[in-house]
Amino acid sequence: MSYWPSQPHTFRSSIEEYSSKLMKLAHSVANFIAKTLDVDPELLADKNVVQFVGMNYYPPCTLTPEKVLGFSPHSDGSFLTILLEVNSVQGLQIRRHGVWIPVNPRPYALLVNAGDLLEIITNGKYKSIEHRVTINAHNERLSISAFHVPKYDRIVSPLLGVTDEKVLYKITKVEEYSRLYLSKKLDGKRALDHVKLSQT
Repeated sequence: MSYWPSQPHTFRSSIEEYSSKLMKLAHSVANFIAKTLDVDPELLADKNVVQFVGMNYYPPCTLTPEKVLGFSPHSDGSFLTILLEVNSVQGLQIRRHGVWIPVNPRPYALLVNAGDLLEIITNGKYKSIEHRVTINAHNERLSISAFHVPKYDRIVSPLLGVTDEKVLYKITKVEEYSRLYLSKKLDGKRALDHVKLSQT
């Protein structure tokens, strides 16, 4: 928290409280995912998880909003991402079957995205969400993203017992995957493609 601004005087404490509650929510979501996979919740509710919080501001573009992206298409290199669309201005879109679908914001709701690491751990049962952000012609958009990632010294791999099918992903160090993810231009799910096993 020492890196966050100390002004206004309530800002840092508010972010700290919000972050703490998000960590509890992420733990609950991980428990729910474990139940859907019929695995021990402790396998997913790893205590060695860190959270990165980022705030995004997208100004309006009145001239050519259709030609401007706030974020290019990508999936998150996290386990889970929890998003708050602060002022409920539409801009987030997800790709489904090759088509971009707008996600309509709901006031006071949090949106939970599956990240690449969750896709690896569940051997593709949960798919990371490819998404992008468009710009609104008339309204600014504010969002807060919380990325939940295992600590860098951990490894991720498909959980045994999640699937009877072939293992689709390599055992991967979190640090190596994060470095790979950050070295790629945000472009769909390219980083995840590097840890897929050949199915020949």
